Amino acid sequence: MARRRKLEKEKGYEFKIPEFDEKAFVRKEKRNTKVAFLSFCFALFIAGVSLFLWSGMSAPYRWPLILMFGVFMSPFLRYFMIKLNIDVSDFGKKEWAGTFFTYFLTWLMVFTILVNPPFYDDAPPHVELALLPCVQEPGGSIIIAAYIADNAGIREINLTIIEPGGGVIYPSYLKKGNIYIWNYSNPLNLIGDFKVKLTVEDVNNHVTKLERIFSYSKDAIKLIYPRNGTKVDSATPIRFYIDKNVSDKFLPICIVNNETINLTRSGNFYETSPIYEGWIPNSNVSIRVILKVRHCFNQCLNNTVVDSSFYTFSTENDPSIGSEEGPKAEVELPKPKRFTLIPGFDFLLLAVAIVIAMMMRKMYDRD
Repeated sequence: MARRRKLEKEKGYEFKIPEFDEKAFVRKEKRNTKVAFLSFCFALFIAGVSLFLWSGMSAPYRWPLILMFGVFMSPFLRYFMIKLNIDVSDFGKKEWAGTFFTYFLTWLMVFTILVNPPFYDDAPPHVELALLPCVQEPGGSIIIAAYIADNAGIREINLTIIEPGGGVIYPSYLKKGNIYIWNYSNPLNLIGDFKVKLTVEDVNNHVTKLERIFSYSKDAIKLIYPRNGTKVDSATPIRFYIDKNVSDKFLPICIVNNETINLTRSGNFYETSPIYEGWIPNSNVSIRVILKVRHCFNQCLNNTVVDSSFYTFSTENDPSIGSEEGPKAEVELPKPKRFTLIPGFDFLLLAVAIVIAMMMRKMYDRD
């Protein structure tokens, strides 16, 4: 009986569509549009203030302090709305969160654009200068390479080489992307220190100046033991001194009868042995030492230091001479590296990633 009465009661229920207040809906949508527009305008104003503050800050602290400033100013957005008589009394956490996100993302993107050319440029050109090698043997050449980049543009590049006798050279360069290459061959075979001066000026008159020194020496590579012309057997170590200032990293090899053999480090010296392939028993064997040097920007440049002296050794009638394969290289030369020209771009990506993660979390929590 009770179930029958309940069904009869449900049959008598009539669903009524709630009344739609069109005026209230239009008023609310207009208000939301104003809030979004004013959030954008507020972000533009704060971005302008941030640029003014940015120009007075030292480089290491700029991005952290400006990000803190941008976040700190977000609560004032509410008072900004109230001051302009925008009714936000029915705004809950969801609405304010969306408004703050709109402000923050707009501020961050506009500010990042403002602190980069053509709107702003207070940084001198980025210049990295490399010498290949820093110490060369007579007869060899020096490669002078510079990675030069500037967000606004480069106006002028000047490089001078001051020789030991006071002569000044103004070599021309070869350009490969952002890499500028000069080649100095030392035609007079001068010995001593050479000074390199590089000046780079951008279109906004910011200047970067760098100085380096390279040298030519007959002792960049030198035989230490045994004496040149000595009789050797398979157990005789042949040691060389190599100037450590040649390069941060270099690969030392020797050429024996067209065979390339890696030198191995032994204390302060580098050595090889007649036991390796290329050496021939009971004969006169000539060897020459070569150093491979490399420097990498986003592209790599290579050069060599070739010993200006040949060495000849008389080998014993030893069957072990030339019987073993040469050792593996102990040094791995540099590889290309990546460059970025947009200052603070990593902070921008980090901030955007954090904001997106927070938005996704809020959406997940609502679901």
